[in-house]
Amino acid sequence: MGTSSAQKCALLIDDHALFRAGLAMLLAQHPLLGELLEAGSVAEARRIERPDVALIILDVCMPGLNGLEGIALLRRQFPVASVLVLSGNDDFGWRTQAREKGADGFLSKAADADQIAAAIDALLSGKQSWSDADNAEVSAVAPALTARQVEVLCLLAEGRSNKAIARELGMAENTVRVHVSALLAALGVSSRTEAAVAARVRGIIR
Repeated sequence: MGTSSAQKCALLIDDHALFRAGLAMLLAQHPLLGELLEAGSVAEARRIERPDVALIILDVCMPGLNGLEGIALLRRQFPVASVLVLSGNDDFGWRTQAREKGADGFLSKAADADQIAAAIDALLSGKQSWSDADNAEVSAVAPALTARQVEVLCLLAEGRSNKAIARELGMAENTVRVHVSALLAALGVSSRTEAAVAARVRGIIR
């Protein structure tokens, strides 16, 4: 679609190409958005040199640098952009952690078109968007995990060893073991495979 002077450039960061394509189609219909850039990770997004990006839509759980941990880096790369964090579910303290990391809004991936449009309207007008999400049932049974624990969990679910996770996240292998033990306890399981299954069932990871 054509880009008018009033339309803003947006950047969508999500490692799932299919979800990204679907959301991109929806965003293309928003009257305030013009050009839409896409990236599959925070690292890929940081290679984009576009200081005019006005809105960043950022997934939480991605390979490599966690979306929440990447907010500070993205703000330096795109200083005028508002940051809208996406999550598969609104639980595990995501909303609170997103606020603490400096995001301007939070949205569940289960949000409908009207909710997405409302969040974009708010952020592009200089406001914030922290509307409640409809995940009370999941939240009631979900453990409280830190952003770092979820990073470990994402990699664990990919079948990575403690050594590989440590190398990927730049931490000591013993620290990874501590995180894995804490994850097993939080999820109420006794093995890494069970942890991956439980995390997907509860919507912590995809």
